[in-house]
Amino acid sequence: MAEEPTLRGLFAALALGAFNSVRQNKLAAALALLACVGGSYLAVSIQYDERPRYRQTILPDIKRAEAEFFKALDAADRASTDVWRLQYFLIAHGKAKDVLKIAKENEPLTPEGIRAHAELIRYYSLVNENMAIIRTEMSINQKLDFLGEWKKVRIQLEPIRNHWLTWVEH
Repeated sequence: MAEEPTLRGLFAALALGAFNSVRQNKLAAALALLACVGGSYLAVSIQYDERPRYRQTILPDIKRAEAEFFKALDAADRASTDVWRLQYFLIAHGKAKDVLKIAKENEPLTPEGIRAHAELIRYYSLVNENMAIIRTEMSINQKLDFLGEWKKVRIQLEPIRNHWLTWVEH
């Protein structure tokens, strides 16, 4: 009576077939092993630098949004009245949210890129949070120098953005 096929029998047959193939084709087996080991080594050891791709695909949108943010802040600095200063500051806050949204929508692939990009997201999250705090303080204290407060915050947060910028530019 014939035996029923089993999964164990299948694996045993495959292993026996592989062993016989290696025994009969020593040169091909040696070359295949060499290719496998060499390919694995190269796959593990080569570091992919994604900055060129990042600069080409993700960075233009971020730079455009950042330019609008900085433009609104510069306009607030140059405004002739407090009403216009406030209006430009509020626009800048909205533009900071736009930069944050764009940064969150686009993610790099490598661990180094992910870490650097996370710093950009962290920077604009803190910018958004601090601008909201300044706006809240303005509702309590009508005479608050909100641009002065913002400049203090910006100086404190700048190293975070610079970390990301250093990765992008190198």
